[in-house]
Amino acid sequence: MKIPVETLKDAANEILVGLGENPENARIISEILVKADMRGISTHGTYLLNVISKRAEGGQISIPTEPEVILDKEAVAIVDGKDGIGMVAANMAMEIATKKAKHYGVGMVLIRNANNVGCLGYYTQRAAENGMIAVMSCNAAPAMAPWGAAEKFLGTNPIAISIPAKSVIFTADMATSVVARGKIREAFRNGKPIPDNWAIDSEGKPTTDPAKALEGSLMPIGGPKGSALAMAVDIISGVLAGSQFGNKLKSFHVLEGPTGVGASCIVIDISSFMDLESFKEMMNNYFLTVKNLKKAEGVEEIFIPGEIEFRKEKKSLEEGVEIDDNLAISLNQLLIKVGSKFRIID
Repeated sequence: MKIPVETLKDAANEILVGLGENPENARIISEILVKADMRGISTHGTYLLNVISKRAEGGQISIPTEPEVILDKEAVAIVDGKDGIGMVAANMAMEIATKKAKHYGVGMVLIRNANNVGCLGYYTQRAAENGMIAVMSCNAAPAMAPWGAAEKFLGTNPIAISIPAKSVIFTADMATSVVARGKIREAFRNGKPIPDNWAIDSEGKPTTDPAKALEGSLMPIGGPKGSALAMAVDIISGVLAGSQFGNKLKSFHVLEGPTGVGASCIVIDISSFMDLESFKEMMNNYFLTVKNLKKAEGVEEIFIPGEIEFRKEKKSLEEGVEIDDNLAISLNQLLIKVGSKFRIID
């Protein structure tokens, strides 16, 4: 079904405030969650309100979220998320990194004790809209075996990069595993099989069963290359940030204590290196050249990273956000649970 953007935001806001979040934080979180749904990234969208509610009910998340800057010097800073809702700490960190980049040319902010920060591309794209190149990464609970190992140690450890241009913002946002673990959870919830190259079971054999995949391990992108990239993300976002890392991290989706998730934001001010408008024009020409290259057999259009999601977002604004019936029902149940009279559907 399709839900108007503002209706979905209002519902998310009502739920968050009902769970004890302050109104300003609730507004920020709602914007981030709904933006993911608008872009077709449902694993990082309003579905997460169900998880936040369970953690709040189990006393395993600090609401209202009160992140704190615990280190601030020149071009770098560290934000402690205080085990609150991660999107608030991530939003604060990206704002600080962007301000530092405007002053120093480059800004880097690390985050510790963040919990799930949502869709990384949301933050990097916001920085790109302000004339910056942004790189963001975060670690996660063990879901993937390092190359050559037979047990989980690394998370999906995603990384996002955004680069501005006149027509479209380049936004690559990807897990270092073949697929984000949320895709497997989604398949499990919907009773659907997964491709045989996504994960291995607990015996190290490829599987199409999402339940066995969740018990086993995800596959890294590009074999040892993806494994190496996941390790680098874990070290920068976890070790360097003073947060947890490797098999010390806990799942956000299971009530097993603080997750210890860490993240990093690196922002580069383009105008410190060259004229911003000239750079955007060059990027436009670059992207046009790529899109006009000879197409492979069966390909109708060559897409710039982030372009498909941008089109989905635009369509969502015009026609409403596509969500499945189960999500709509669960959001209504959360609204009832927090005592709100607002409803997604009648």
